Amino acid sequence: MGGESSIFENLQSQLKLREGEIVQLQFEISNLERSRAIMAEELVKLTTQNEELQEKVDEIPKLRAQLWDIDQRYNTILQMYGEKAEEAEELRLDLEDVKNMYKTQIDELLKQRLT
Repeated sequence: MGGESSIFENLQSQLKLREGEIVQLQFEISNLERSRAIMAEELVKLTTQNEELQEKVDEIPKLRAQLWDIDQRYNTILQMYGEKAEEAEELRLDLEDVKNMYKTQIDELLKQRLT
């Protein structure tokens, strides 16, 4: 009987060890499930963010085309402005010449009248 008791105690001891291992493994499983849930949420966030960024990347060629078009229009308008500014300066100089000629004519007429 002593041998059976020893075997029984040994089995009980092993059973308690196994139960402790089961508790520890269940705790680890719980931690891993929490980690998995957190990673799944993070994956969803990153996937959404990636999709948003991809949409923006897909817009780049269209935006570059719009920028090129705006740049062309800007250069055309800048050239037209330069031409108009030059024309305005020429007209201002012409007007100044006409004023001087008019003044000269008035001066000559006054001289002729006075003489």
